[in-house]
Amino acid sequence: MMIKKVLQLIIVLTWMTNSVHSCSCGQQHPQDAFCSADYVFYGKAIKEKLIPGRPDDVHNNFATWNYTFEIIFKMKGVTERVGHFVVIETAGNGARCGVRFTVGQSYILMGNKIDGIKEIGSCDFISQLSNISSYQTFYMFTRFRYSYNYNCRRGCKIGPNSEGCRFLEENTDFTTDKCLATKALCQRKGRRCRWVNHETCYPYVVMHTFHE
Repeated sequence: MMIKKVLQLIIVLTWMTNSVHSCSCGQQHPQDAFCSADYVFYGKAIKEKLIPGRPDDVHNNFATWNYTFEIIFKMKGVTERVGHFVVIETAGNGARCGVRFTVGQSYILMGNKIDGIKEIGSCDFISQLSNISSYQTFYMFTRFRYSYNYNCRRGCKIGPNSEGCRFLEENTDFTTDKCLATKALCQRKGRRCRWVNHETCYPYVVMHTFHE
């Protein structure tokens, strides 16, 4: 009996360890998150509901949290009108990239749709408005040439291999990448996409962005 319990414990711990590893998230510029998301909106969490996975699932490893959000402002991929409600699903356990929201609080959410269901995870962009910079607020909530939406639709790419908007995605230059994420916009100018509002993000941008 003791051996059986030990084996069961090992299996559970192994599963949980693998789940934690699956939630390892690299850095991502908010504009890149915006471009790759199926939906983006700012909304208020109205209620939460746990959908159990199975009776013996005491750690919610197979459960799902359903959160109902009231839409305050929609940016992308949301057909419901402002003031209406959408349901967002997330895994029931943090080891499976699940996220918990505080009912009554408002959040910016950038997630994906699977079989028509809006989902969110800990590797997706999630933030309260007070935690993002004034630059990010402007880029997210507008639709013209100084916006994520406009430049996503014009094919601007951000990443380690981007010719004009290079972003390492790893911690080799975390300070500069954090600055770029907070201040800079990858904007199309003519045939090329370039960083704008990046001037204080030295030395990475100065050394790597403008050398042809």
